[in-house]
Amino acid sequence: MVPCNPGSLGHPSLCTRPCIYVAKNGACHVEGCNFCHMIHDVPVMKLNQRQRYVLQKLDVKEKLDVILAAVRAGLDREGLTHEAGRLLQLLEEEASNHAEHGLLRSHKKQVYDLRKALMRMSLADSIKSFEDVLPNQVLESFQDLRQRYQAKAPRNQSRRFCS
Repeated sequence: MVPCNPGSLGHPSLCTRPCIYVAKNGACHVEGCNFCHMIHDVPVMKLNQRQRYVLQKLDVKEKLDVILAAVRAGLDREGLTHEAGRLLQLLEEEASNHAEHGLLRSHKKQVYDLRKALMRMSLADSIKSFEDVLPNQVLESFQDLRQRYQAKAPRNQSRRFCS
């Protein structure tokens, strides 16, 4: 199946968020739309205000450790761990380049909640939450994975929202 636009690459687990024009109107007339035009059965998971605050307060090493755990869980959930070896390797190398800082005891529960929320999110949304700390080679590796991924969407929905 060939995706109808760049945002639909890797549907359903690696694609971007659903296009609001497709969801509301059934068609998107925005040229170069980078949102997914395919059916999404699961609602988009988002970080709440507290989780965004905790994420903002983490240092780079803690952020990389959290995203590494979330990406591993997501890849395992989707059965893509083997295909994403390069992505995991790059994330591990980047995490090892930063010094370990001790977390305050009062924040452990909040970081745990953040980690759980990220593990429930799609891989694309998890990666997007950390774009500020991820090096370009990690982001490029994720885009390569999206392009190689064979979407598992049923045939009857593959072109339903493509315009």
